[in-house]
Amino acid sequence: MSERATYIVIEGIDGTGKTELAARLVPPLLGRGHSISSFREPTDKFLRSEFARLSKVDSFAAALCFTVDRALLRPQIERALEMGDIVIQDRSFYSTLAYQYPGLSAEAWREVDRLERQVALEPDLVLYLDAPVDVAMKRIETRGQRDAFRTNRTWSRSSESSSRCSSPLAGFASTPMARPTRPWNRR
Repeated sequence: MSERATYIVIEGIDGTGKTELAARLVPPLLGRGHSISSFREPTDKFLRSEFARLSKVDSFAAALCFTVDRALLRPQIERALEMGDIVIQDRSFYSTLAYQYPGLSAEAWREVDRLERQVALEPDLVLYLDAPVDVAMKRIETRGQRDAFRTNRTWSRSSESSSRCSSPLAGFASTPMARPTRPWNRR
């Protein structure tokens, strides 16, 4: 068994270019002889649909859907790292903590944080992509990818949510090994 490789997570609000950057990192790394495994959250289609449904009524249950998805993904990430692959992942538990916090009490948020840190692997490197919310929302509209998270009813709330989440995501990304209890003030 070879030495554990690097686990890279790309974070940022929707529309900042996480998926594009993940794809662009692969060819030069392969060209240098590295093996790559790429993942994008959420991975489980059933849990993704449940998250979309639950996020409208219960932020804690929605966060738990992502936690379960992450628990199912972890063995694949560990296996890839053990095989020496560089793992590139679009999103991680930082997104769950940031996106779900507006709908959670401080106590519930701390519980989600505790569960996520038990289930998820700590990345070796977090790349945080930042863009003004209006630019990110235009990118999403341009590519025409309004999915279950971007229904017409929730589209305007998505922009508002992204505004609230960009600061916490930046805070998490700047201190990936920290265990914040609540790194921002509720607005």
